[in-house]
Amino acid sequence: MPISLTSFTSGTLCFGHRWKITNQSVLEEIVANVLLGKVEHAKKILNGLNIPASQRNINNAIDDAISKLTAVSDTEHYHRDGLIFQIFSWIAAHKNATSNTVIADPHLIPAQKGFDGLQIDISSDNNSVETVRVYEDKATENPRSTITSQVWPEFKAFYGGERESELDYWLTTLLKYRTDLINDLDNAIETLIWSDTRKFRIAITVDHSHDNENEIKKMFKGYDVKVPGDRTLRQSEYICFDNLRNWMDSFSANVIVILESRKTDV
Repeated sequence: MPISLTSFTSGTLCFGHRWKITNQSVLEEIVANVLLGKVEHAKKILNGLNIPASQRNINNAIDDAISKLTAVSDTEHYHRDGLIFQIFSWIAAHKNATSNTVIADPHLIPAQKGFDGLQIDISSDNNSVETVRVYEDKATENPRSTITSQVWPEFKAFYGGERESELDYWLTTLLKYRTDLINDLDNAIETLIWSDTRKFRIAITVDHSHDNENEIKKMFKGYDVKVPGDRTLRQSEYICFDNLRNWMDSFSANVIVILESRKTDV
């Protein structure tokens, strides 16, 4: 696993993990595979399998992946960094996943609207959905203002039931491919009580000045107001970068080298 997780709790406010990149070369390889649409290959790498890259001619897919990593304007940087960070979030989510956990694959559309990820946990008797956790992943140099202006409104809407039809759609889409986990998909959807299953997860980038208990509390202040109830409803994840833009530029350049190396002669 190229990202390690260190758990923390912030009183009754939230729980979560501090991420640390422990193997950047593996992380770059996984990101390259995801951007090529090879999510299943990336999962095998996550599971420690040494699987050689496909030799099939995929030059067009490689060019498309490289274009997603090539940023010039501020808007392009924003979308690129968000896309990469969403893949990081997907990787970190698999760290604590069980065999009964279903995690939505990262989307490859940088400006896609809606929540950034979805995790479903199935009961051990394979008859019901225990948890539907909505993700919001934000790569930013302004974590607090990003949380208050972009994350809280989304969570408030989901918690208030304003977007249940959207959740219902994605839940059905995910579970229809995992019928091994649900005995009766129609019944599982129909009997789902959103208020009992809905949970939330923020993942955000910060600089090292935020990496302490007091700053964590200030950064996620108000989480319990937007999502009332037990602390287990409110998950918070973060990773430290002192210069996010420069780090993402360097990381993207390394992934582009990997992608270019996979090109074949037509």
